[in-house]
Amino acid sequence: MAMKIRTTVIGSYPVVGDGFDAIRAAVQDQLDAGIDLISDGQTRKDMVAYFADHIPGFEVNDGRSYIVGKIMPPEETPLPADLAFARRLSDGRADVKAIITGPVTMAFFSELKPSAPYKSYRDQALYQDISNALVAECQLIQKEGFMNFQIDEPSFSIGAPMDLGRKALENIFNGIRGTKALHVCGSLRGVFQSMVQIDGMDVISIAFKDSLSNFDNVERKALEDYGKKLGIGCVSSTDGNVESKEAISSIIRKAAGAYGVENISSIHPDCGLRSLEREAAKGKLRNMVMALRGMAKELE
Repeated sequence: MAMKIRTTVIGSYPVVGDGFDAIRAAVQDQLDAGIDLISDGQTRKDMVAYFADHIPGFEVNDGRSYIVGKIMPPEETPLPADLAFARRLSDGRADVKAIITGPVTMAFFSELKPSAPYKSYRDQALYQDISNALVAECQLIQKEGFMNFQIDEPSFSIGAPMDLGRKALENIFNGIRGTKALHVCGSLRGVFQSMVQIDGMDVISIAFKDSLSNFDNVERKALEDYGKKLGIGCVSSTDGNVESKEAISSIIRKAAGAYGVENISSIHPDCGLRSLEREAAKGKLRNMVMALRGMAKELE
């Protein structure tokens, strides 16, 4: 039986060089490690500025993002060119996914200026407008044939209100086709039950290596009741030491026992690997792939 669980990455990768050279290095490392579903490495800018610099209503100055006017859908985006470059480099060896910063994180990590027509960070219109802009972003990417999407909302694990995010995320997930994942790093204490109910989402991608408490926070019954699959974070994104294959296998094995192999779609690092040295990032991806392959019969 073929392995049903795939290996993937969360997004950002150590930056080597500039422009397409940096993307080439990130993609090559992922391919060399044997990753099934790769990214472009998110090497150009930080996760907010990459979108704020071309979505009308945002402005980026000295690396800081500002909301300066009404957020409007972009007419074009630089992401398809980067993703297409990654796809050419992969040459059929891996699928490529688009990684999109979610509406709550876009808002919370941008400064709201008085010139913007939003009352506060609690204004639902702000999140709806960002959501509509990101739907347009995804649709422009989808026109180029990309069918795997990951929406990143790290803000959910640090107290961002789910009531503001759920409707905005559902607007995105229901506005695009393909396989759609939501990634949240950190502890999901108090937010998992709300997250799992988000409509239109296929996969919840969660950190387990450095957030072992998520084994208590994530419930198998809820996953099955709402038809969600699970992405398992099994290597640290902050510790520069490369985990052994045995240590990685132990997390995969624990997750399979807790949630059922049939409910796991992928394994991946807890979060992006950009803060690490390149050799450490490469080693983590390589051992992650080898650990899963070594468990093939066990996970059938």
